[in-house]
Amino acid sequence: MSIIYKFSKYLKRRFSDLFDLIYLISFGYPSQIIKFKALWGLTQGLIYPLPRVLFGAEKASRICYSFLQNRIPLAIIPLNKSSNTKIMVSKDPSHYQVYIEIYIKDIYQKEEIKRGMNIIDVGAHIGAYTVLAAEKVGEIGKVIAIEPEPKNYQYLIKNIKLNNFKNVIPVKIALTDHEGFGKLYLHPFVSADHSFVSRENEGFEESSFLETPVKTLDNLVEELNLKKVDIIKIDTEGTELSVLRGAEKTLKANPGMKIIVSSYHYPEEVEGVSQFLKERGFKIKIFPGDIITTI
Repeated sequence: MSIIYKFSKYLKRRFSDLFDLIYLISFGYPSQIIKFKALWGLTQGLIYPLPRVLFGAEKASRICYSFLQNRIPLAIIPLNKSSNTKIMVSKDPSHYQVYIEIYIKDIYQKEEIKRGMNIIDVGAHIGAYTVLAAEKVGEIGKVIAIEPEPKNYQYLIKNIKLNNFKNVIPVKIALTDHEGFGKLYLHPFVSADHSFVSRENEGFEESSFLETPVKTLDNLVEELNLKKVDIIKIDTEGTELSVLRGAEKTLKANPGMKIIVSSYHYPEEVEGVSQFLKERGFKIKIFPGDIITTI
């Protein structure tokens, strides 16, 4: 039964990739994104399965990412047809994946972003959501982009400068529930998956980490003298609850703000984040992909 279940999930993912590709072609999305999606479907459908059986998931993923990196370009891609805003992506496949998630699948609900808002992007990565938010809030709004990993932070800065945004404050730290330093465990080949949660049980080297400054969101808001916060988007690869615990004052001072939390990193995360927000008076909705949003 388990084999049948796993095979059905595999087929579901492959058909999903095919439908996504048809959608991208039909609506005239950038050629770089269409090429990436086609190659992604090829690697996951044909290249990944055999190495997965022979060498395990981690080695098979390395093979697939290496295949993709040799075939996708470093590119500057517009957000959409009606915008002059662009994002620079490298040959890292996860750069393309966040483009699809944020600009095409709209997992963070861009319609919630309004002119003049103050937005905090926790786990900014290369700045995909930051760039979108900065364009929509305009000159009278402000975006605080939090990213601790040095290479991701460099791309974040590049994408801010590429669009000549003056309304973005990049901050090279991590947010959690205390002040000091923490270990940021580095994923060996996926730049979007660095985490403060150890990856030892996934077969990655325990020694592969950076000592990174950490602080609470409450203290950061106070340091930046933000009088209001309209949206907090959080995607920190498993430490979302810690970020929220360090934001008690901010949550209390901004009861009407929108909170968007990626909650798919471990089985209990949806329940934990949901309960935390409900206990503080927020009503929530769970969207596909375990994205929790206050309503």
